[in-house]
Amino acid sequence: MAEMEPLRLRPILIDGLIALVTGLGFLWLVDGRLTRVHMLDPWNTADMVDYCNALLHLGSDPDVPWSMKRSRITGLLGAAVAGEAGIMQGLRTSSLMATVLIGSGLYLWGRVASGRTAGLIAVAVALAFSPLVLLPRILTLYPMVAAFLVLGAVGVTAGIVRRSPWALGLAGAGIGLALLADVRGLVWAVPWMAGALVAVWCCTNRMRALGWLMAPLLVSFVVARWSFPEGAVSFEKQLDVRPLYLIYGSEDPAHQAPHDTGGDFVWGRSGPWRLPETGWFVLRQLSLKRPDNFPPDVSRFISEDHLSPFVPIWIGAGLLALGGAVRRPRTALAVAATAAPFAIAFHGQQGMAEIRVRFLCQAMPGLALLVGVALGQLIDMLPGPLKGRETRSHPVRAVLAGGLVLAVTLGEISTPASPWARWRRPWPVVGELVQVHPDAKRKEQLSERKQICAKTLEQDEAAGHWIPPLRRR
Repeated sequence: MAEMEPLRLRPILIDGLIALVTGLGFLWLVDGRLTRVHMLDPWNTADMVDYCNALLHLGSDPDVPWSMKRSRITGLLGAAVAGEAGIMQGLRTSSLMATVLIGSGLYLWGRVASGRTAGLIAVAVALAFSPLVLLPRILTLYPMVAAFLVLGAVGVTAGIVRRSPWALGLAGAGIGLALLADVRGLVWAVPWMAGALVAVWCCTNRMRALGWLMAPLLVSFVVARWSFPEGAVSFEKQLDVRPLYLIYGSEDPAHQAPHDTGGDFVWGRSGPWRLPETGWFVLRQLSLKRPDNFPPDVSRFISEDHLSPFVPIWIGAGLLALGGAVRRPRTALAVAATAAPFAIAFHGQQGMAEIRVRFLCQAMPGLALLVGVALGQLIDMLPGPLKGRETRSHPVRAVLAGGLVLAVTLGEISTPASPWARWRRPWPVVGELVQVHPDAKRKEQLSERKQICAKTLEQDEAAGHWIPPLRRR
């Protein structure tokens, strides 16, 4: 049985400082240099009214209805800023902070899994992935959801690799973050819990280890009861594809209403004993046959441009990362368990009617981690005077490797990873802001729900708060 490893403060402080610097540097590069290359317009404001009213609900007007698909905790920062600086600045600040957290989290994820070389390369590689480059310009709560998932992956990786009480507590907190981020966070939580339980089983004092793992989950469950309101749309209903198939004209009897899900799982409002029903629902969904005309042509076009080029990278990076860690079973388990749900999320997009950058920003961090670990392990194994002790990265080698990958992803060295590579296509903009913007016309025809947001933005403009221009200037 493995002994629990002690807490060492000095490397934690050093890596915390490196993580902060990499997170801020990541934000500076994507927001100041790369976003305009990857999107046709400066801002993405899909489902704008949902998020506008969400910040109002959390801030100054709790009577404004909350969207039943969102988690309140992911909107707290945006609501706090919106009270003083307006709705759009609140969403903008939330996305900026989420970008920093994801940049920092990617470094820590790679660092804990395989060393500093892997962490630095993971951050540098992320600059080649449009959904992560565009994070500061996605004015929704999706960037913050993605940040919760990346930080959760860091905690779970620490628990599996370190197996100390504090690390297993981080693993429990990471699983709890995924479940708080979104009802669909269950996709991340299940494989993460499986990996964490393996780590618990390998500890000498299993009951103590299990207690450290479960304690943060109990806190998460209590918080979730506030974060997901009564009547929140369940995991099953959000993943059910049958209504979508009907919209596209399916006549398959298995797709017809009523759409009984057999369960309605919402973390904080459903006990874990409901999970077998949820698992059975997922199996039935996987057995459904897609209609012949699905996904629609527009999705096939976007899939060819924005998904297909990355499929071989997922496969190759995954095989290299796990193959390189074959002599380190803890690393192999941590990488497999934590990256798997990101890969599942990416794979799920290939059959969607709508393939959007806001959805993929939750999946692509997993690919950055796999590439970082794969390349990091190869570089750390090279012979020479800058070889680290045992499996640890040498600081100079880690910085040189990270700098070289950074030069590639910024286009300083011409490769297919360059922002200006010929295969790339900028993402189309999905923006509901055009309907509720102060400059929009015929707002009297909007629904009551949209008019609440439109009037609030007019008041923000009158108060001098920042509102994105309706068109690029």
